[in-house]
Amino acid sequence: MDGLYFEDYYEGQRIETPRRTVTDYDISAFVNLCGFLTPTFMDLEYVNLPEHYAGRIAPGMLTLSFAEGLILSAGVTRGTGLALLGLTPTWKAPVYAGDTIQTQINVVSKRLTSRGDRGVVTTENVVVNSKGATVATYTSVRMIKSKTFGSTPEEEN
Repeated sequence: MDGLYFEDYYEGQRIETPRRTVTDYDISAFVNLCGFLTPTFMDLEYVNLPEHYAGRIAPGMLTLSFAEGLILSAGVTRGTGLALLGLTPTWKAPVYAGDTIQTQINVVSKRLTSRGDRGVVTTENVVVNSKGATVATYTSVRMIKSKTFGSTPEEEN
């Protein structure tokens, strides 16, 4: 998919990304890279206690990073995205090693900026696992090129 220009978005639009399986290696690499060195992410005996989790879980920030990566891999903003202006995440359920996730993008609103060659698009994103359960939701706000990006008003006439 080529990136969507500001004009290509419409309220109520829904886009689904490809899926991705979260591996034990992914969790280990992220935890070590970012320093999330707590029993919740490092001690398999701890997380397998019945009062804790049913296995190794991914940090919420890893889930969010993968969700955004899925949006990028879908090509939605390829060549048209200018800036990520905001993210407001809420985590609903753990993501376990072996879970496959996908991001559903729902366009909520859009507005042209005063420059006129770009706009701000707000989406509500839902991250689901292969069982159909919502594991995270988040609002994202992005600045997106319009089809006239980079042109001056004289060039448009």
